[in-house]
Amino acid sequence: MLLKGIARIASTSPKRHFTTAVNKPSKTRLVAGLGLIAAGTGYLGWEYFNKNKRALDENVYVPLELIKKEQISPDSFLLRVSTTKQPSKDYPVPSCLYIKDDTIQVMRPYTPINQNPYKDGHLDLVVKRYPDGSVSRTLSGFQLNSDIHVRGPMTEEYLYSENSLDTVGMIAGGTGITPMYQLICRILENPQDQHTRLWLIYGNKTEQDILLKSELDQLAQKFKDRFKVKYVLEDTNNAAYEKGYVTKEMIEAMSKDDGERRKIFVCGPNKMLQLVCGERARDYSQGQVTGILSQLGVSSNEVWKFQ
Repeated sequence: MLLKGIARIASTSPKRHFTTAVNKPSKTRLVAGLGLIAAGTGYLGWEYFNKNKRALDENVYVPLELIKKEQISPDSFLLRVSTTKQPSKDYPVPSCLYIKDDTIQVMRPYTPINQNPYKDGHLDLVVKRYPDGSVSRTLSGFQLNSDIHVRGPMTEEYLYSENSLDTVGMIAGGTGITPMYQLICRILENPQDQHTRLWLIYGNKTEQDILLKSELDQLAQKFKDRFKVKYVLEDTNNAAYEKGYVTKEMIEAMSKDDGERRKIFVCGPNKMLQLVCGERARDYSQGQVTGILSQLGVSSNEVWKFQ
């Protein structure tokens, strides 16, 4: 379009008859032509900048391309979005990303499940579609090559450091498994952190709703001396699972061999948090520990509630 525009300007200029004097080109046409060139150059530069600005940034939303979409449960998807590789950087754990829905200016936190997005050059996100969730509905509806606007990573006030704990306990519900999975992989796959033991209680409605089950089972088998997992389902007749909800007895059984230095992480629906440990405070601080963990005498500095 730019070249055609310039060509049209050239074609409409008066013909030059070099006899005794050279006709000077119109200043108006010259300025217009230069203006078109400048505008075109600016547009191309803007396009180049935006298409190549793919590095994660905690301060601004960056458009990242959706390069893979896989349905992993009746209402959940694995989305892979590309980002610039930064192999010299370690991805902070635990941490999340904010993703926004431009149509209504709402953002939600999501936790990537791949070990180091900086080194991988992509983010793997598990998205569960909720009937009343605007962002999850938007994300699950994206097609390949769409741009997803991402900001982060946003680190929690608590960051894990290797060998800092004897025991890591985890209680998760639904998509609350994603920060747990991030932490599990970081600890178990770290050759410098071979003594920390982990346990996980993971609740869902049905067996089909269990996210990352094969990955969790493989880790439990590979690190059977260090990692144990219990699945709890509201609706099941399968003896391999606990039926109902998380109970005091379940947590007691899983935590009986906890070391002196321990932290119990909790993430899931509000009802589960209310039952297990209490929700975060209104100012998003950790708040008091209530519920089952309080009954078991677990102190506030031993509990971390994810967003």
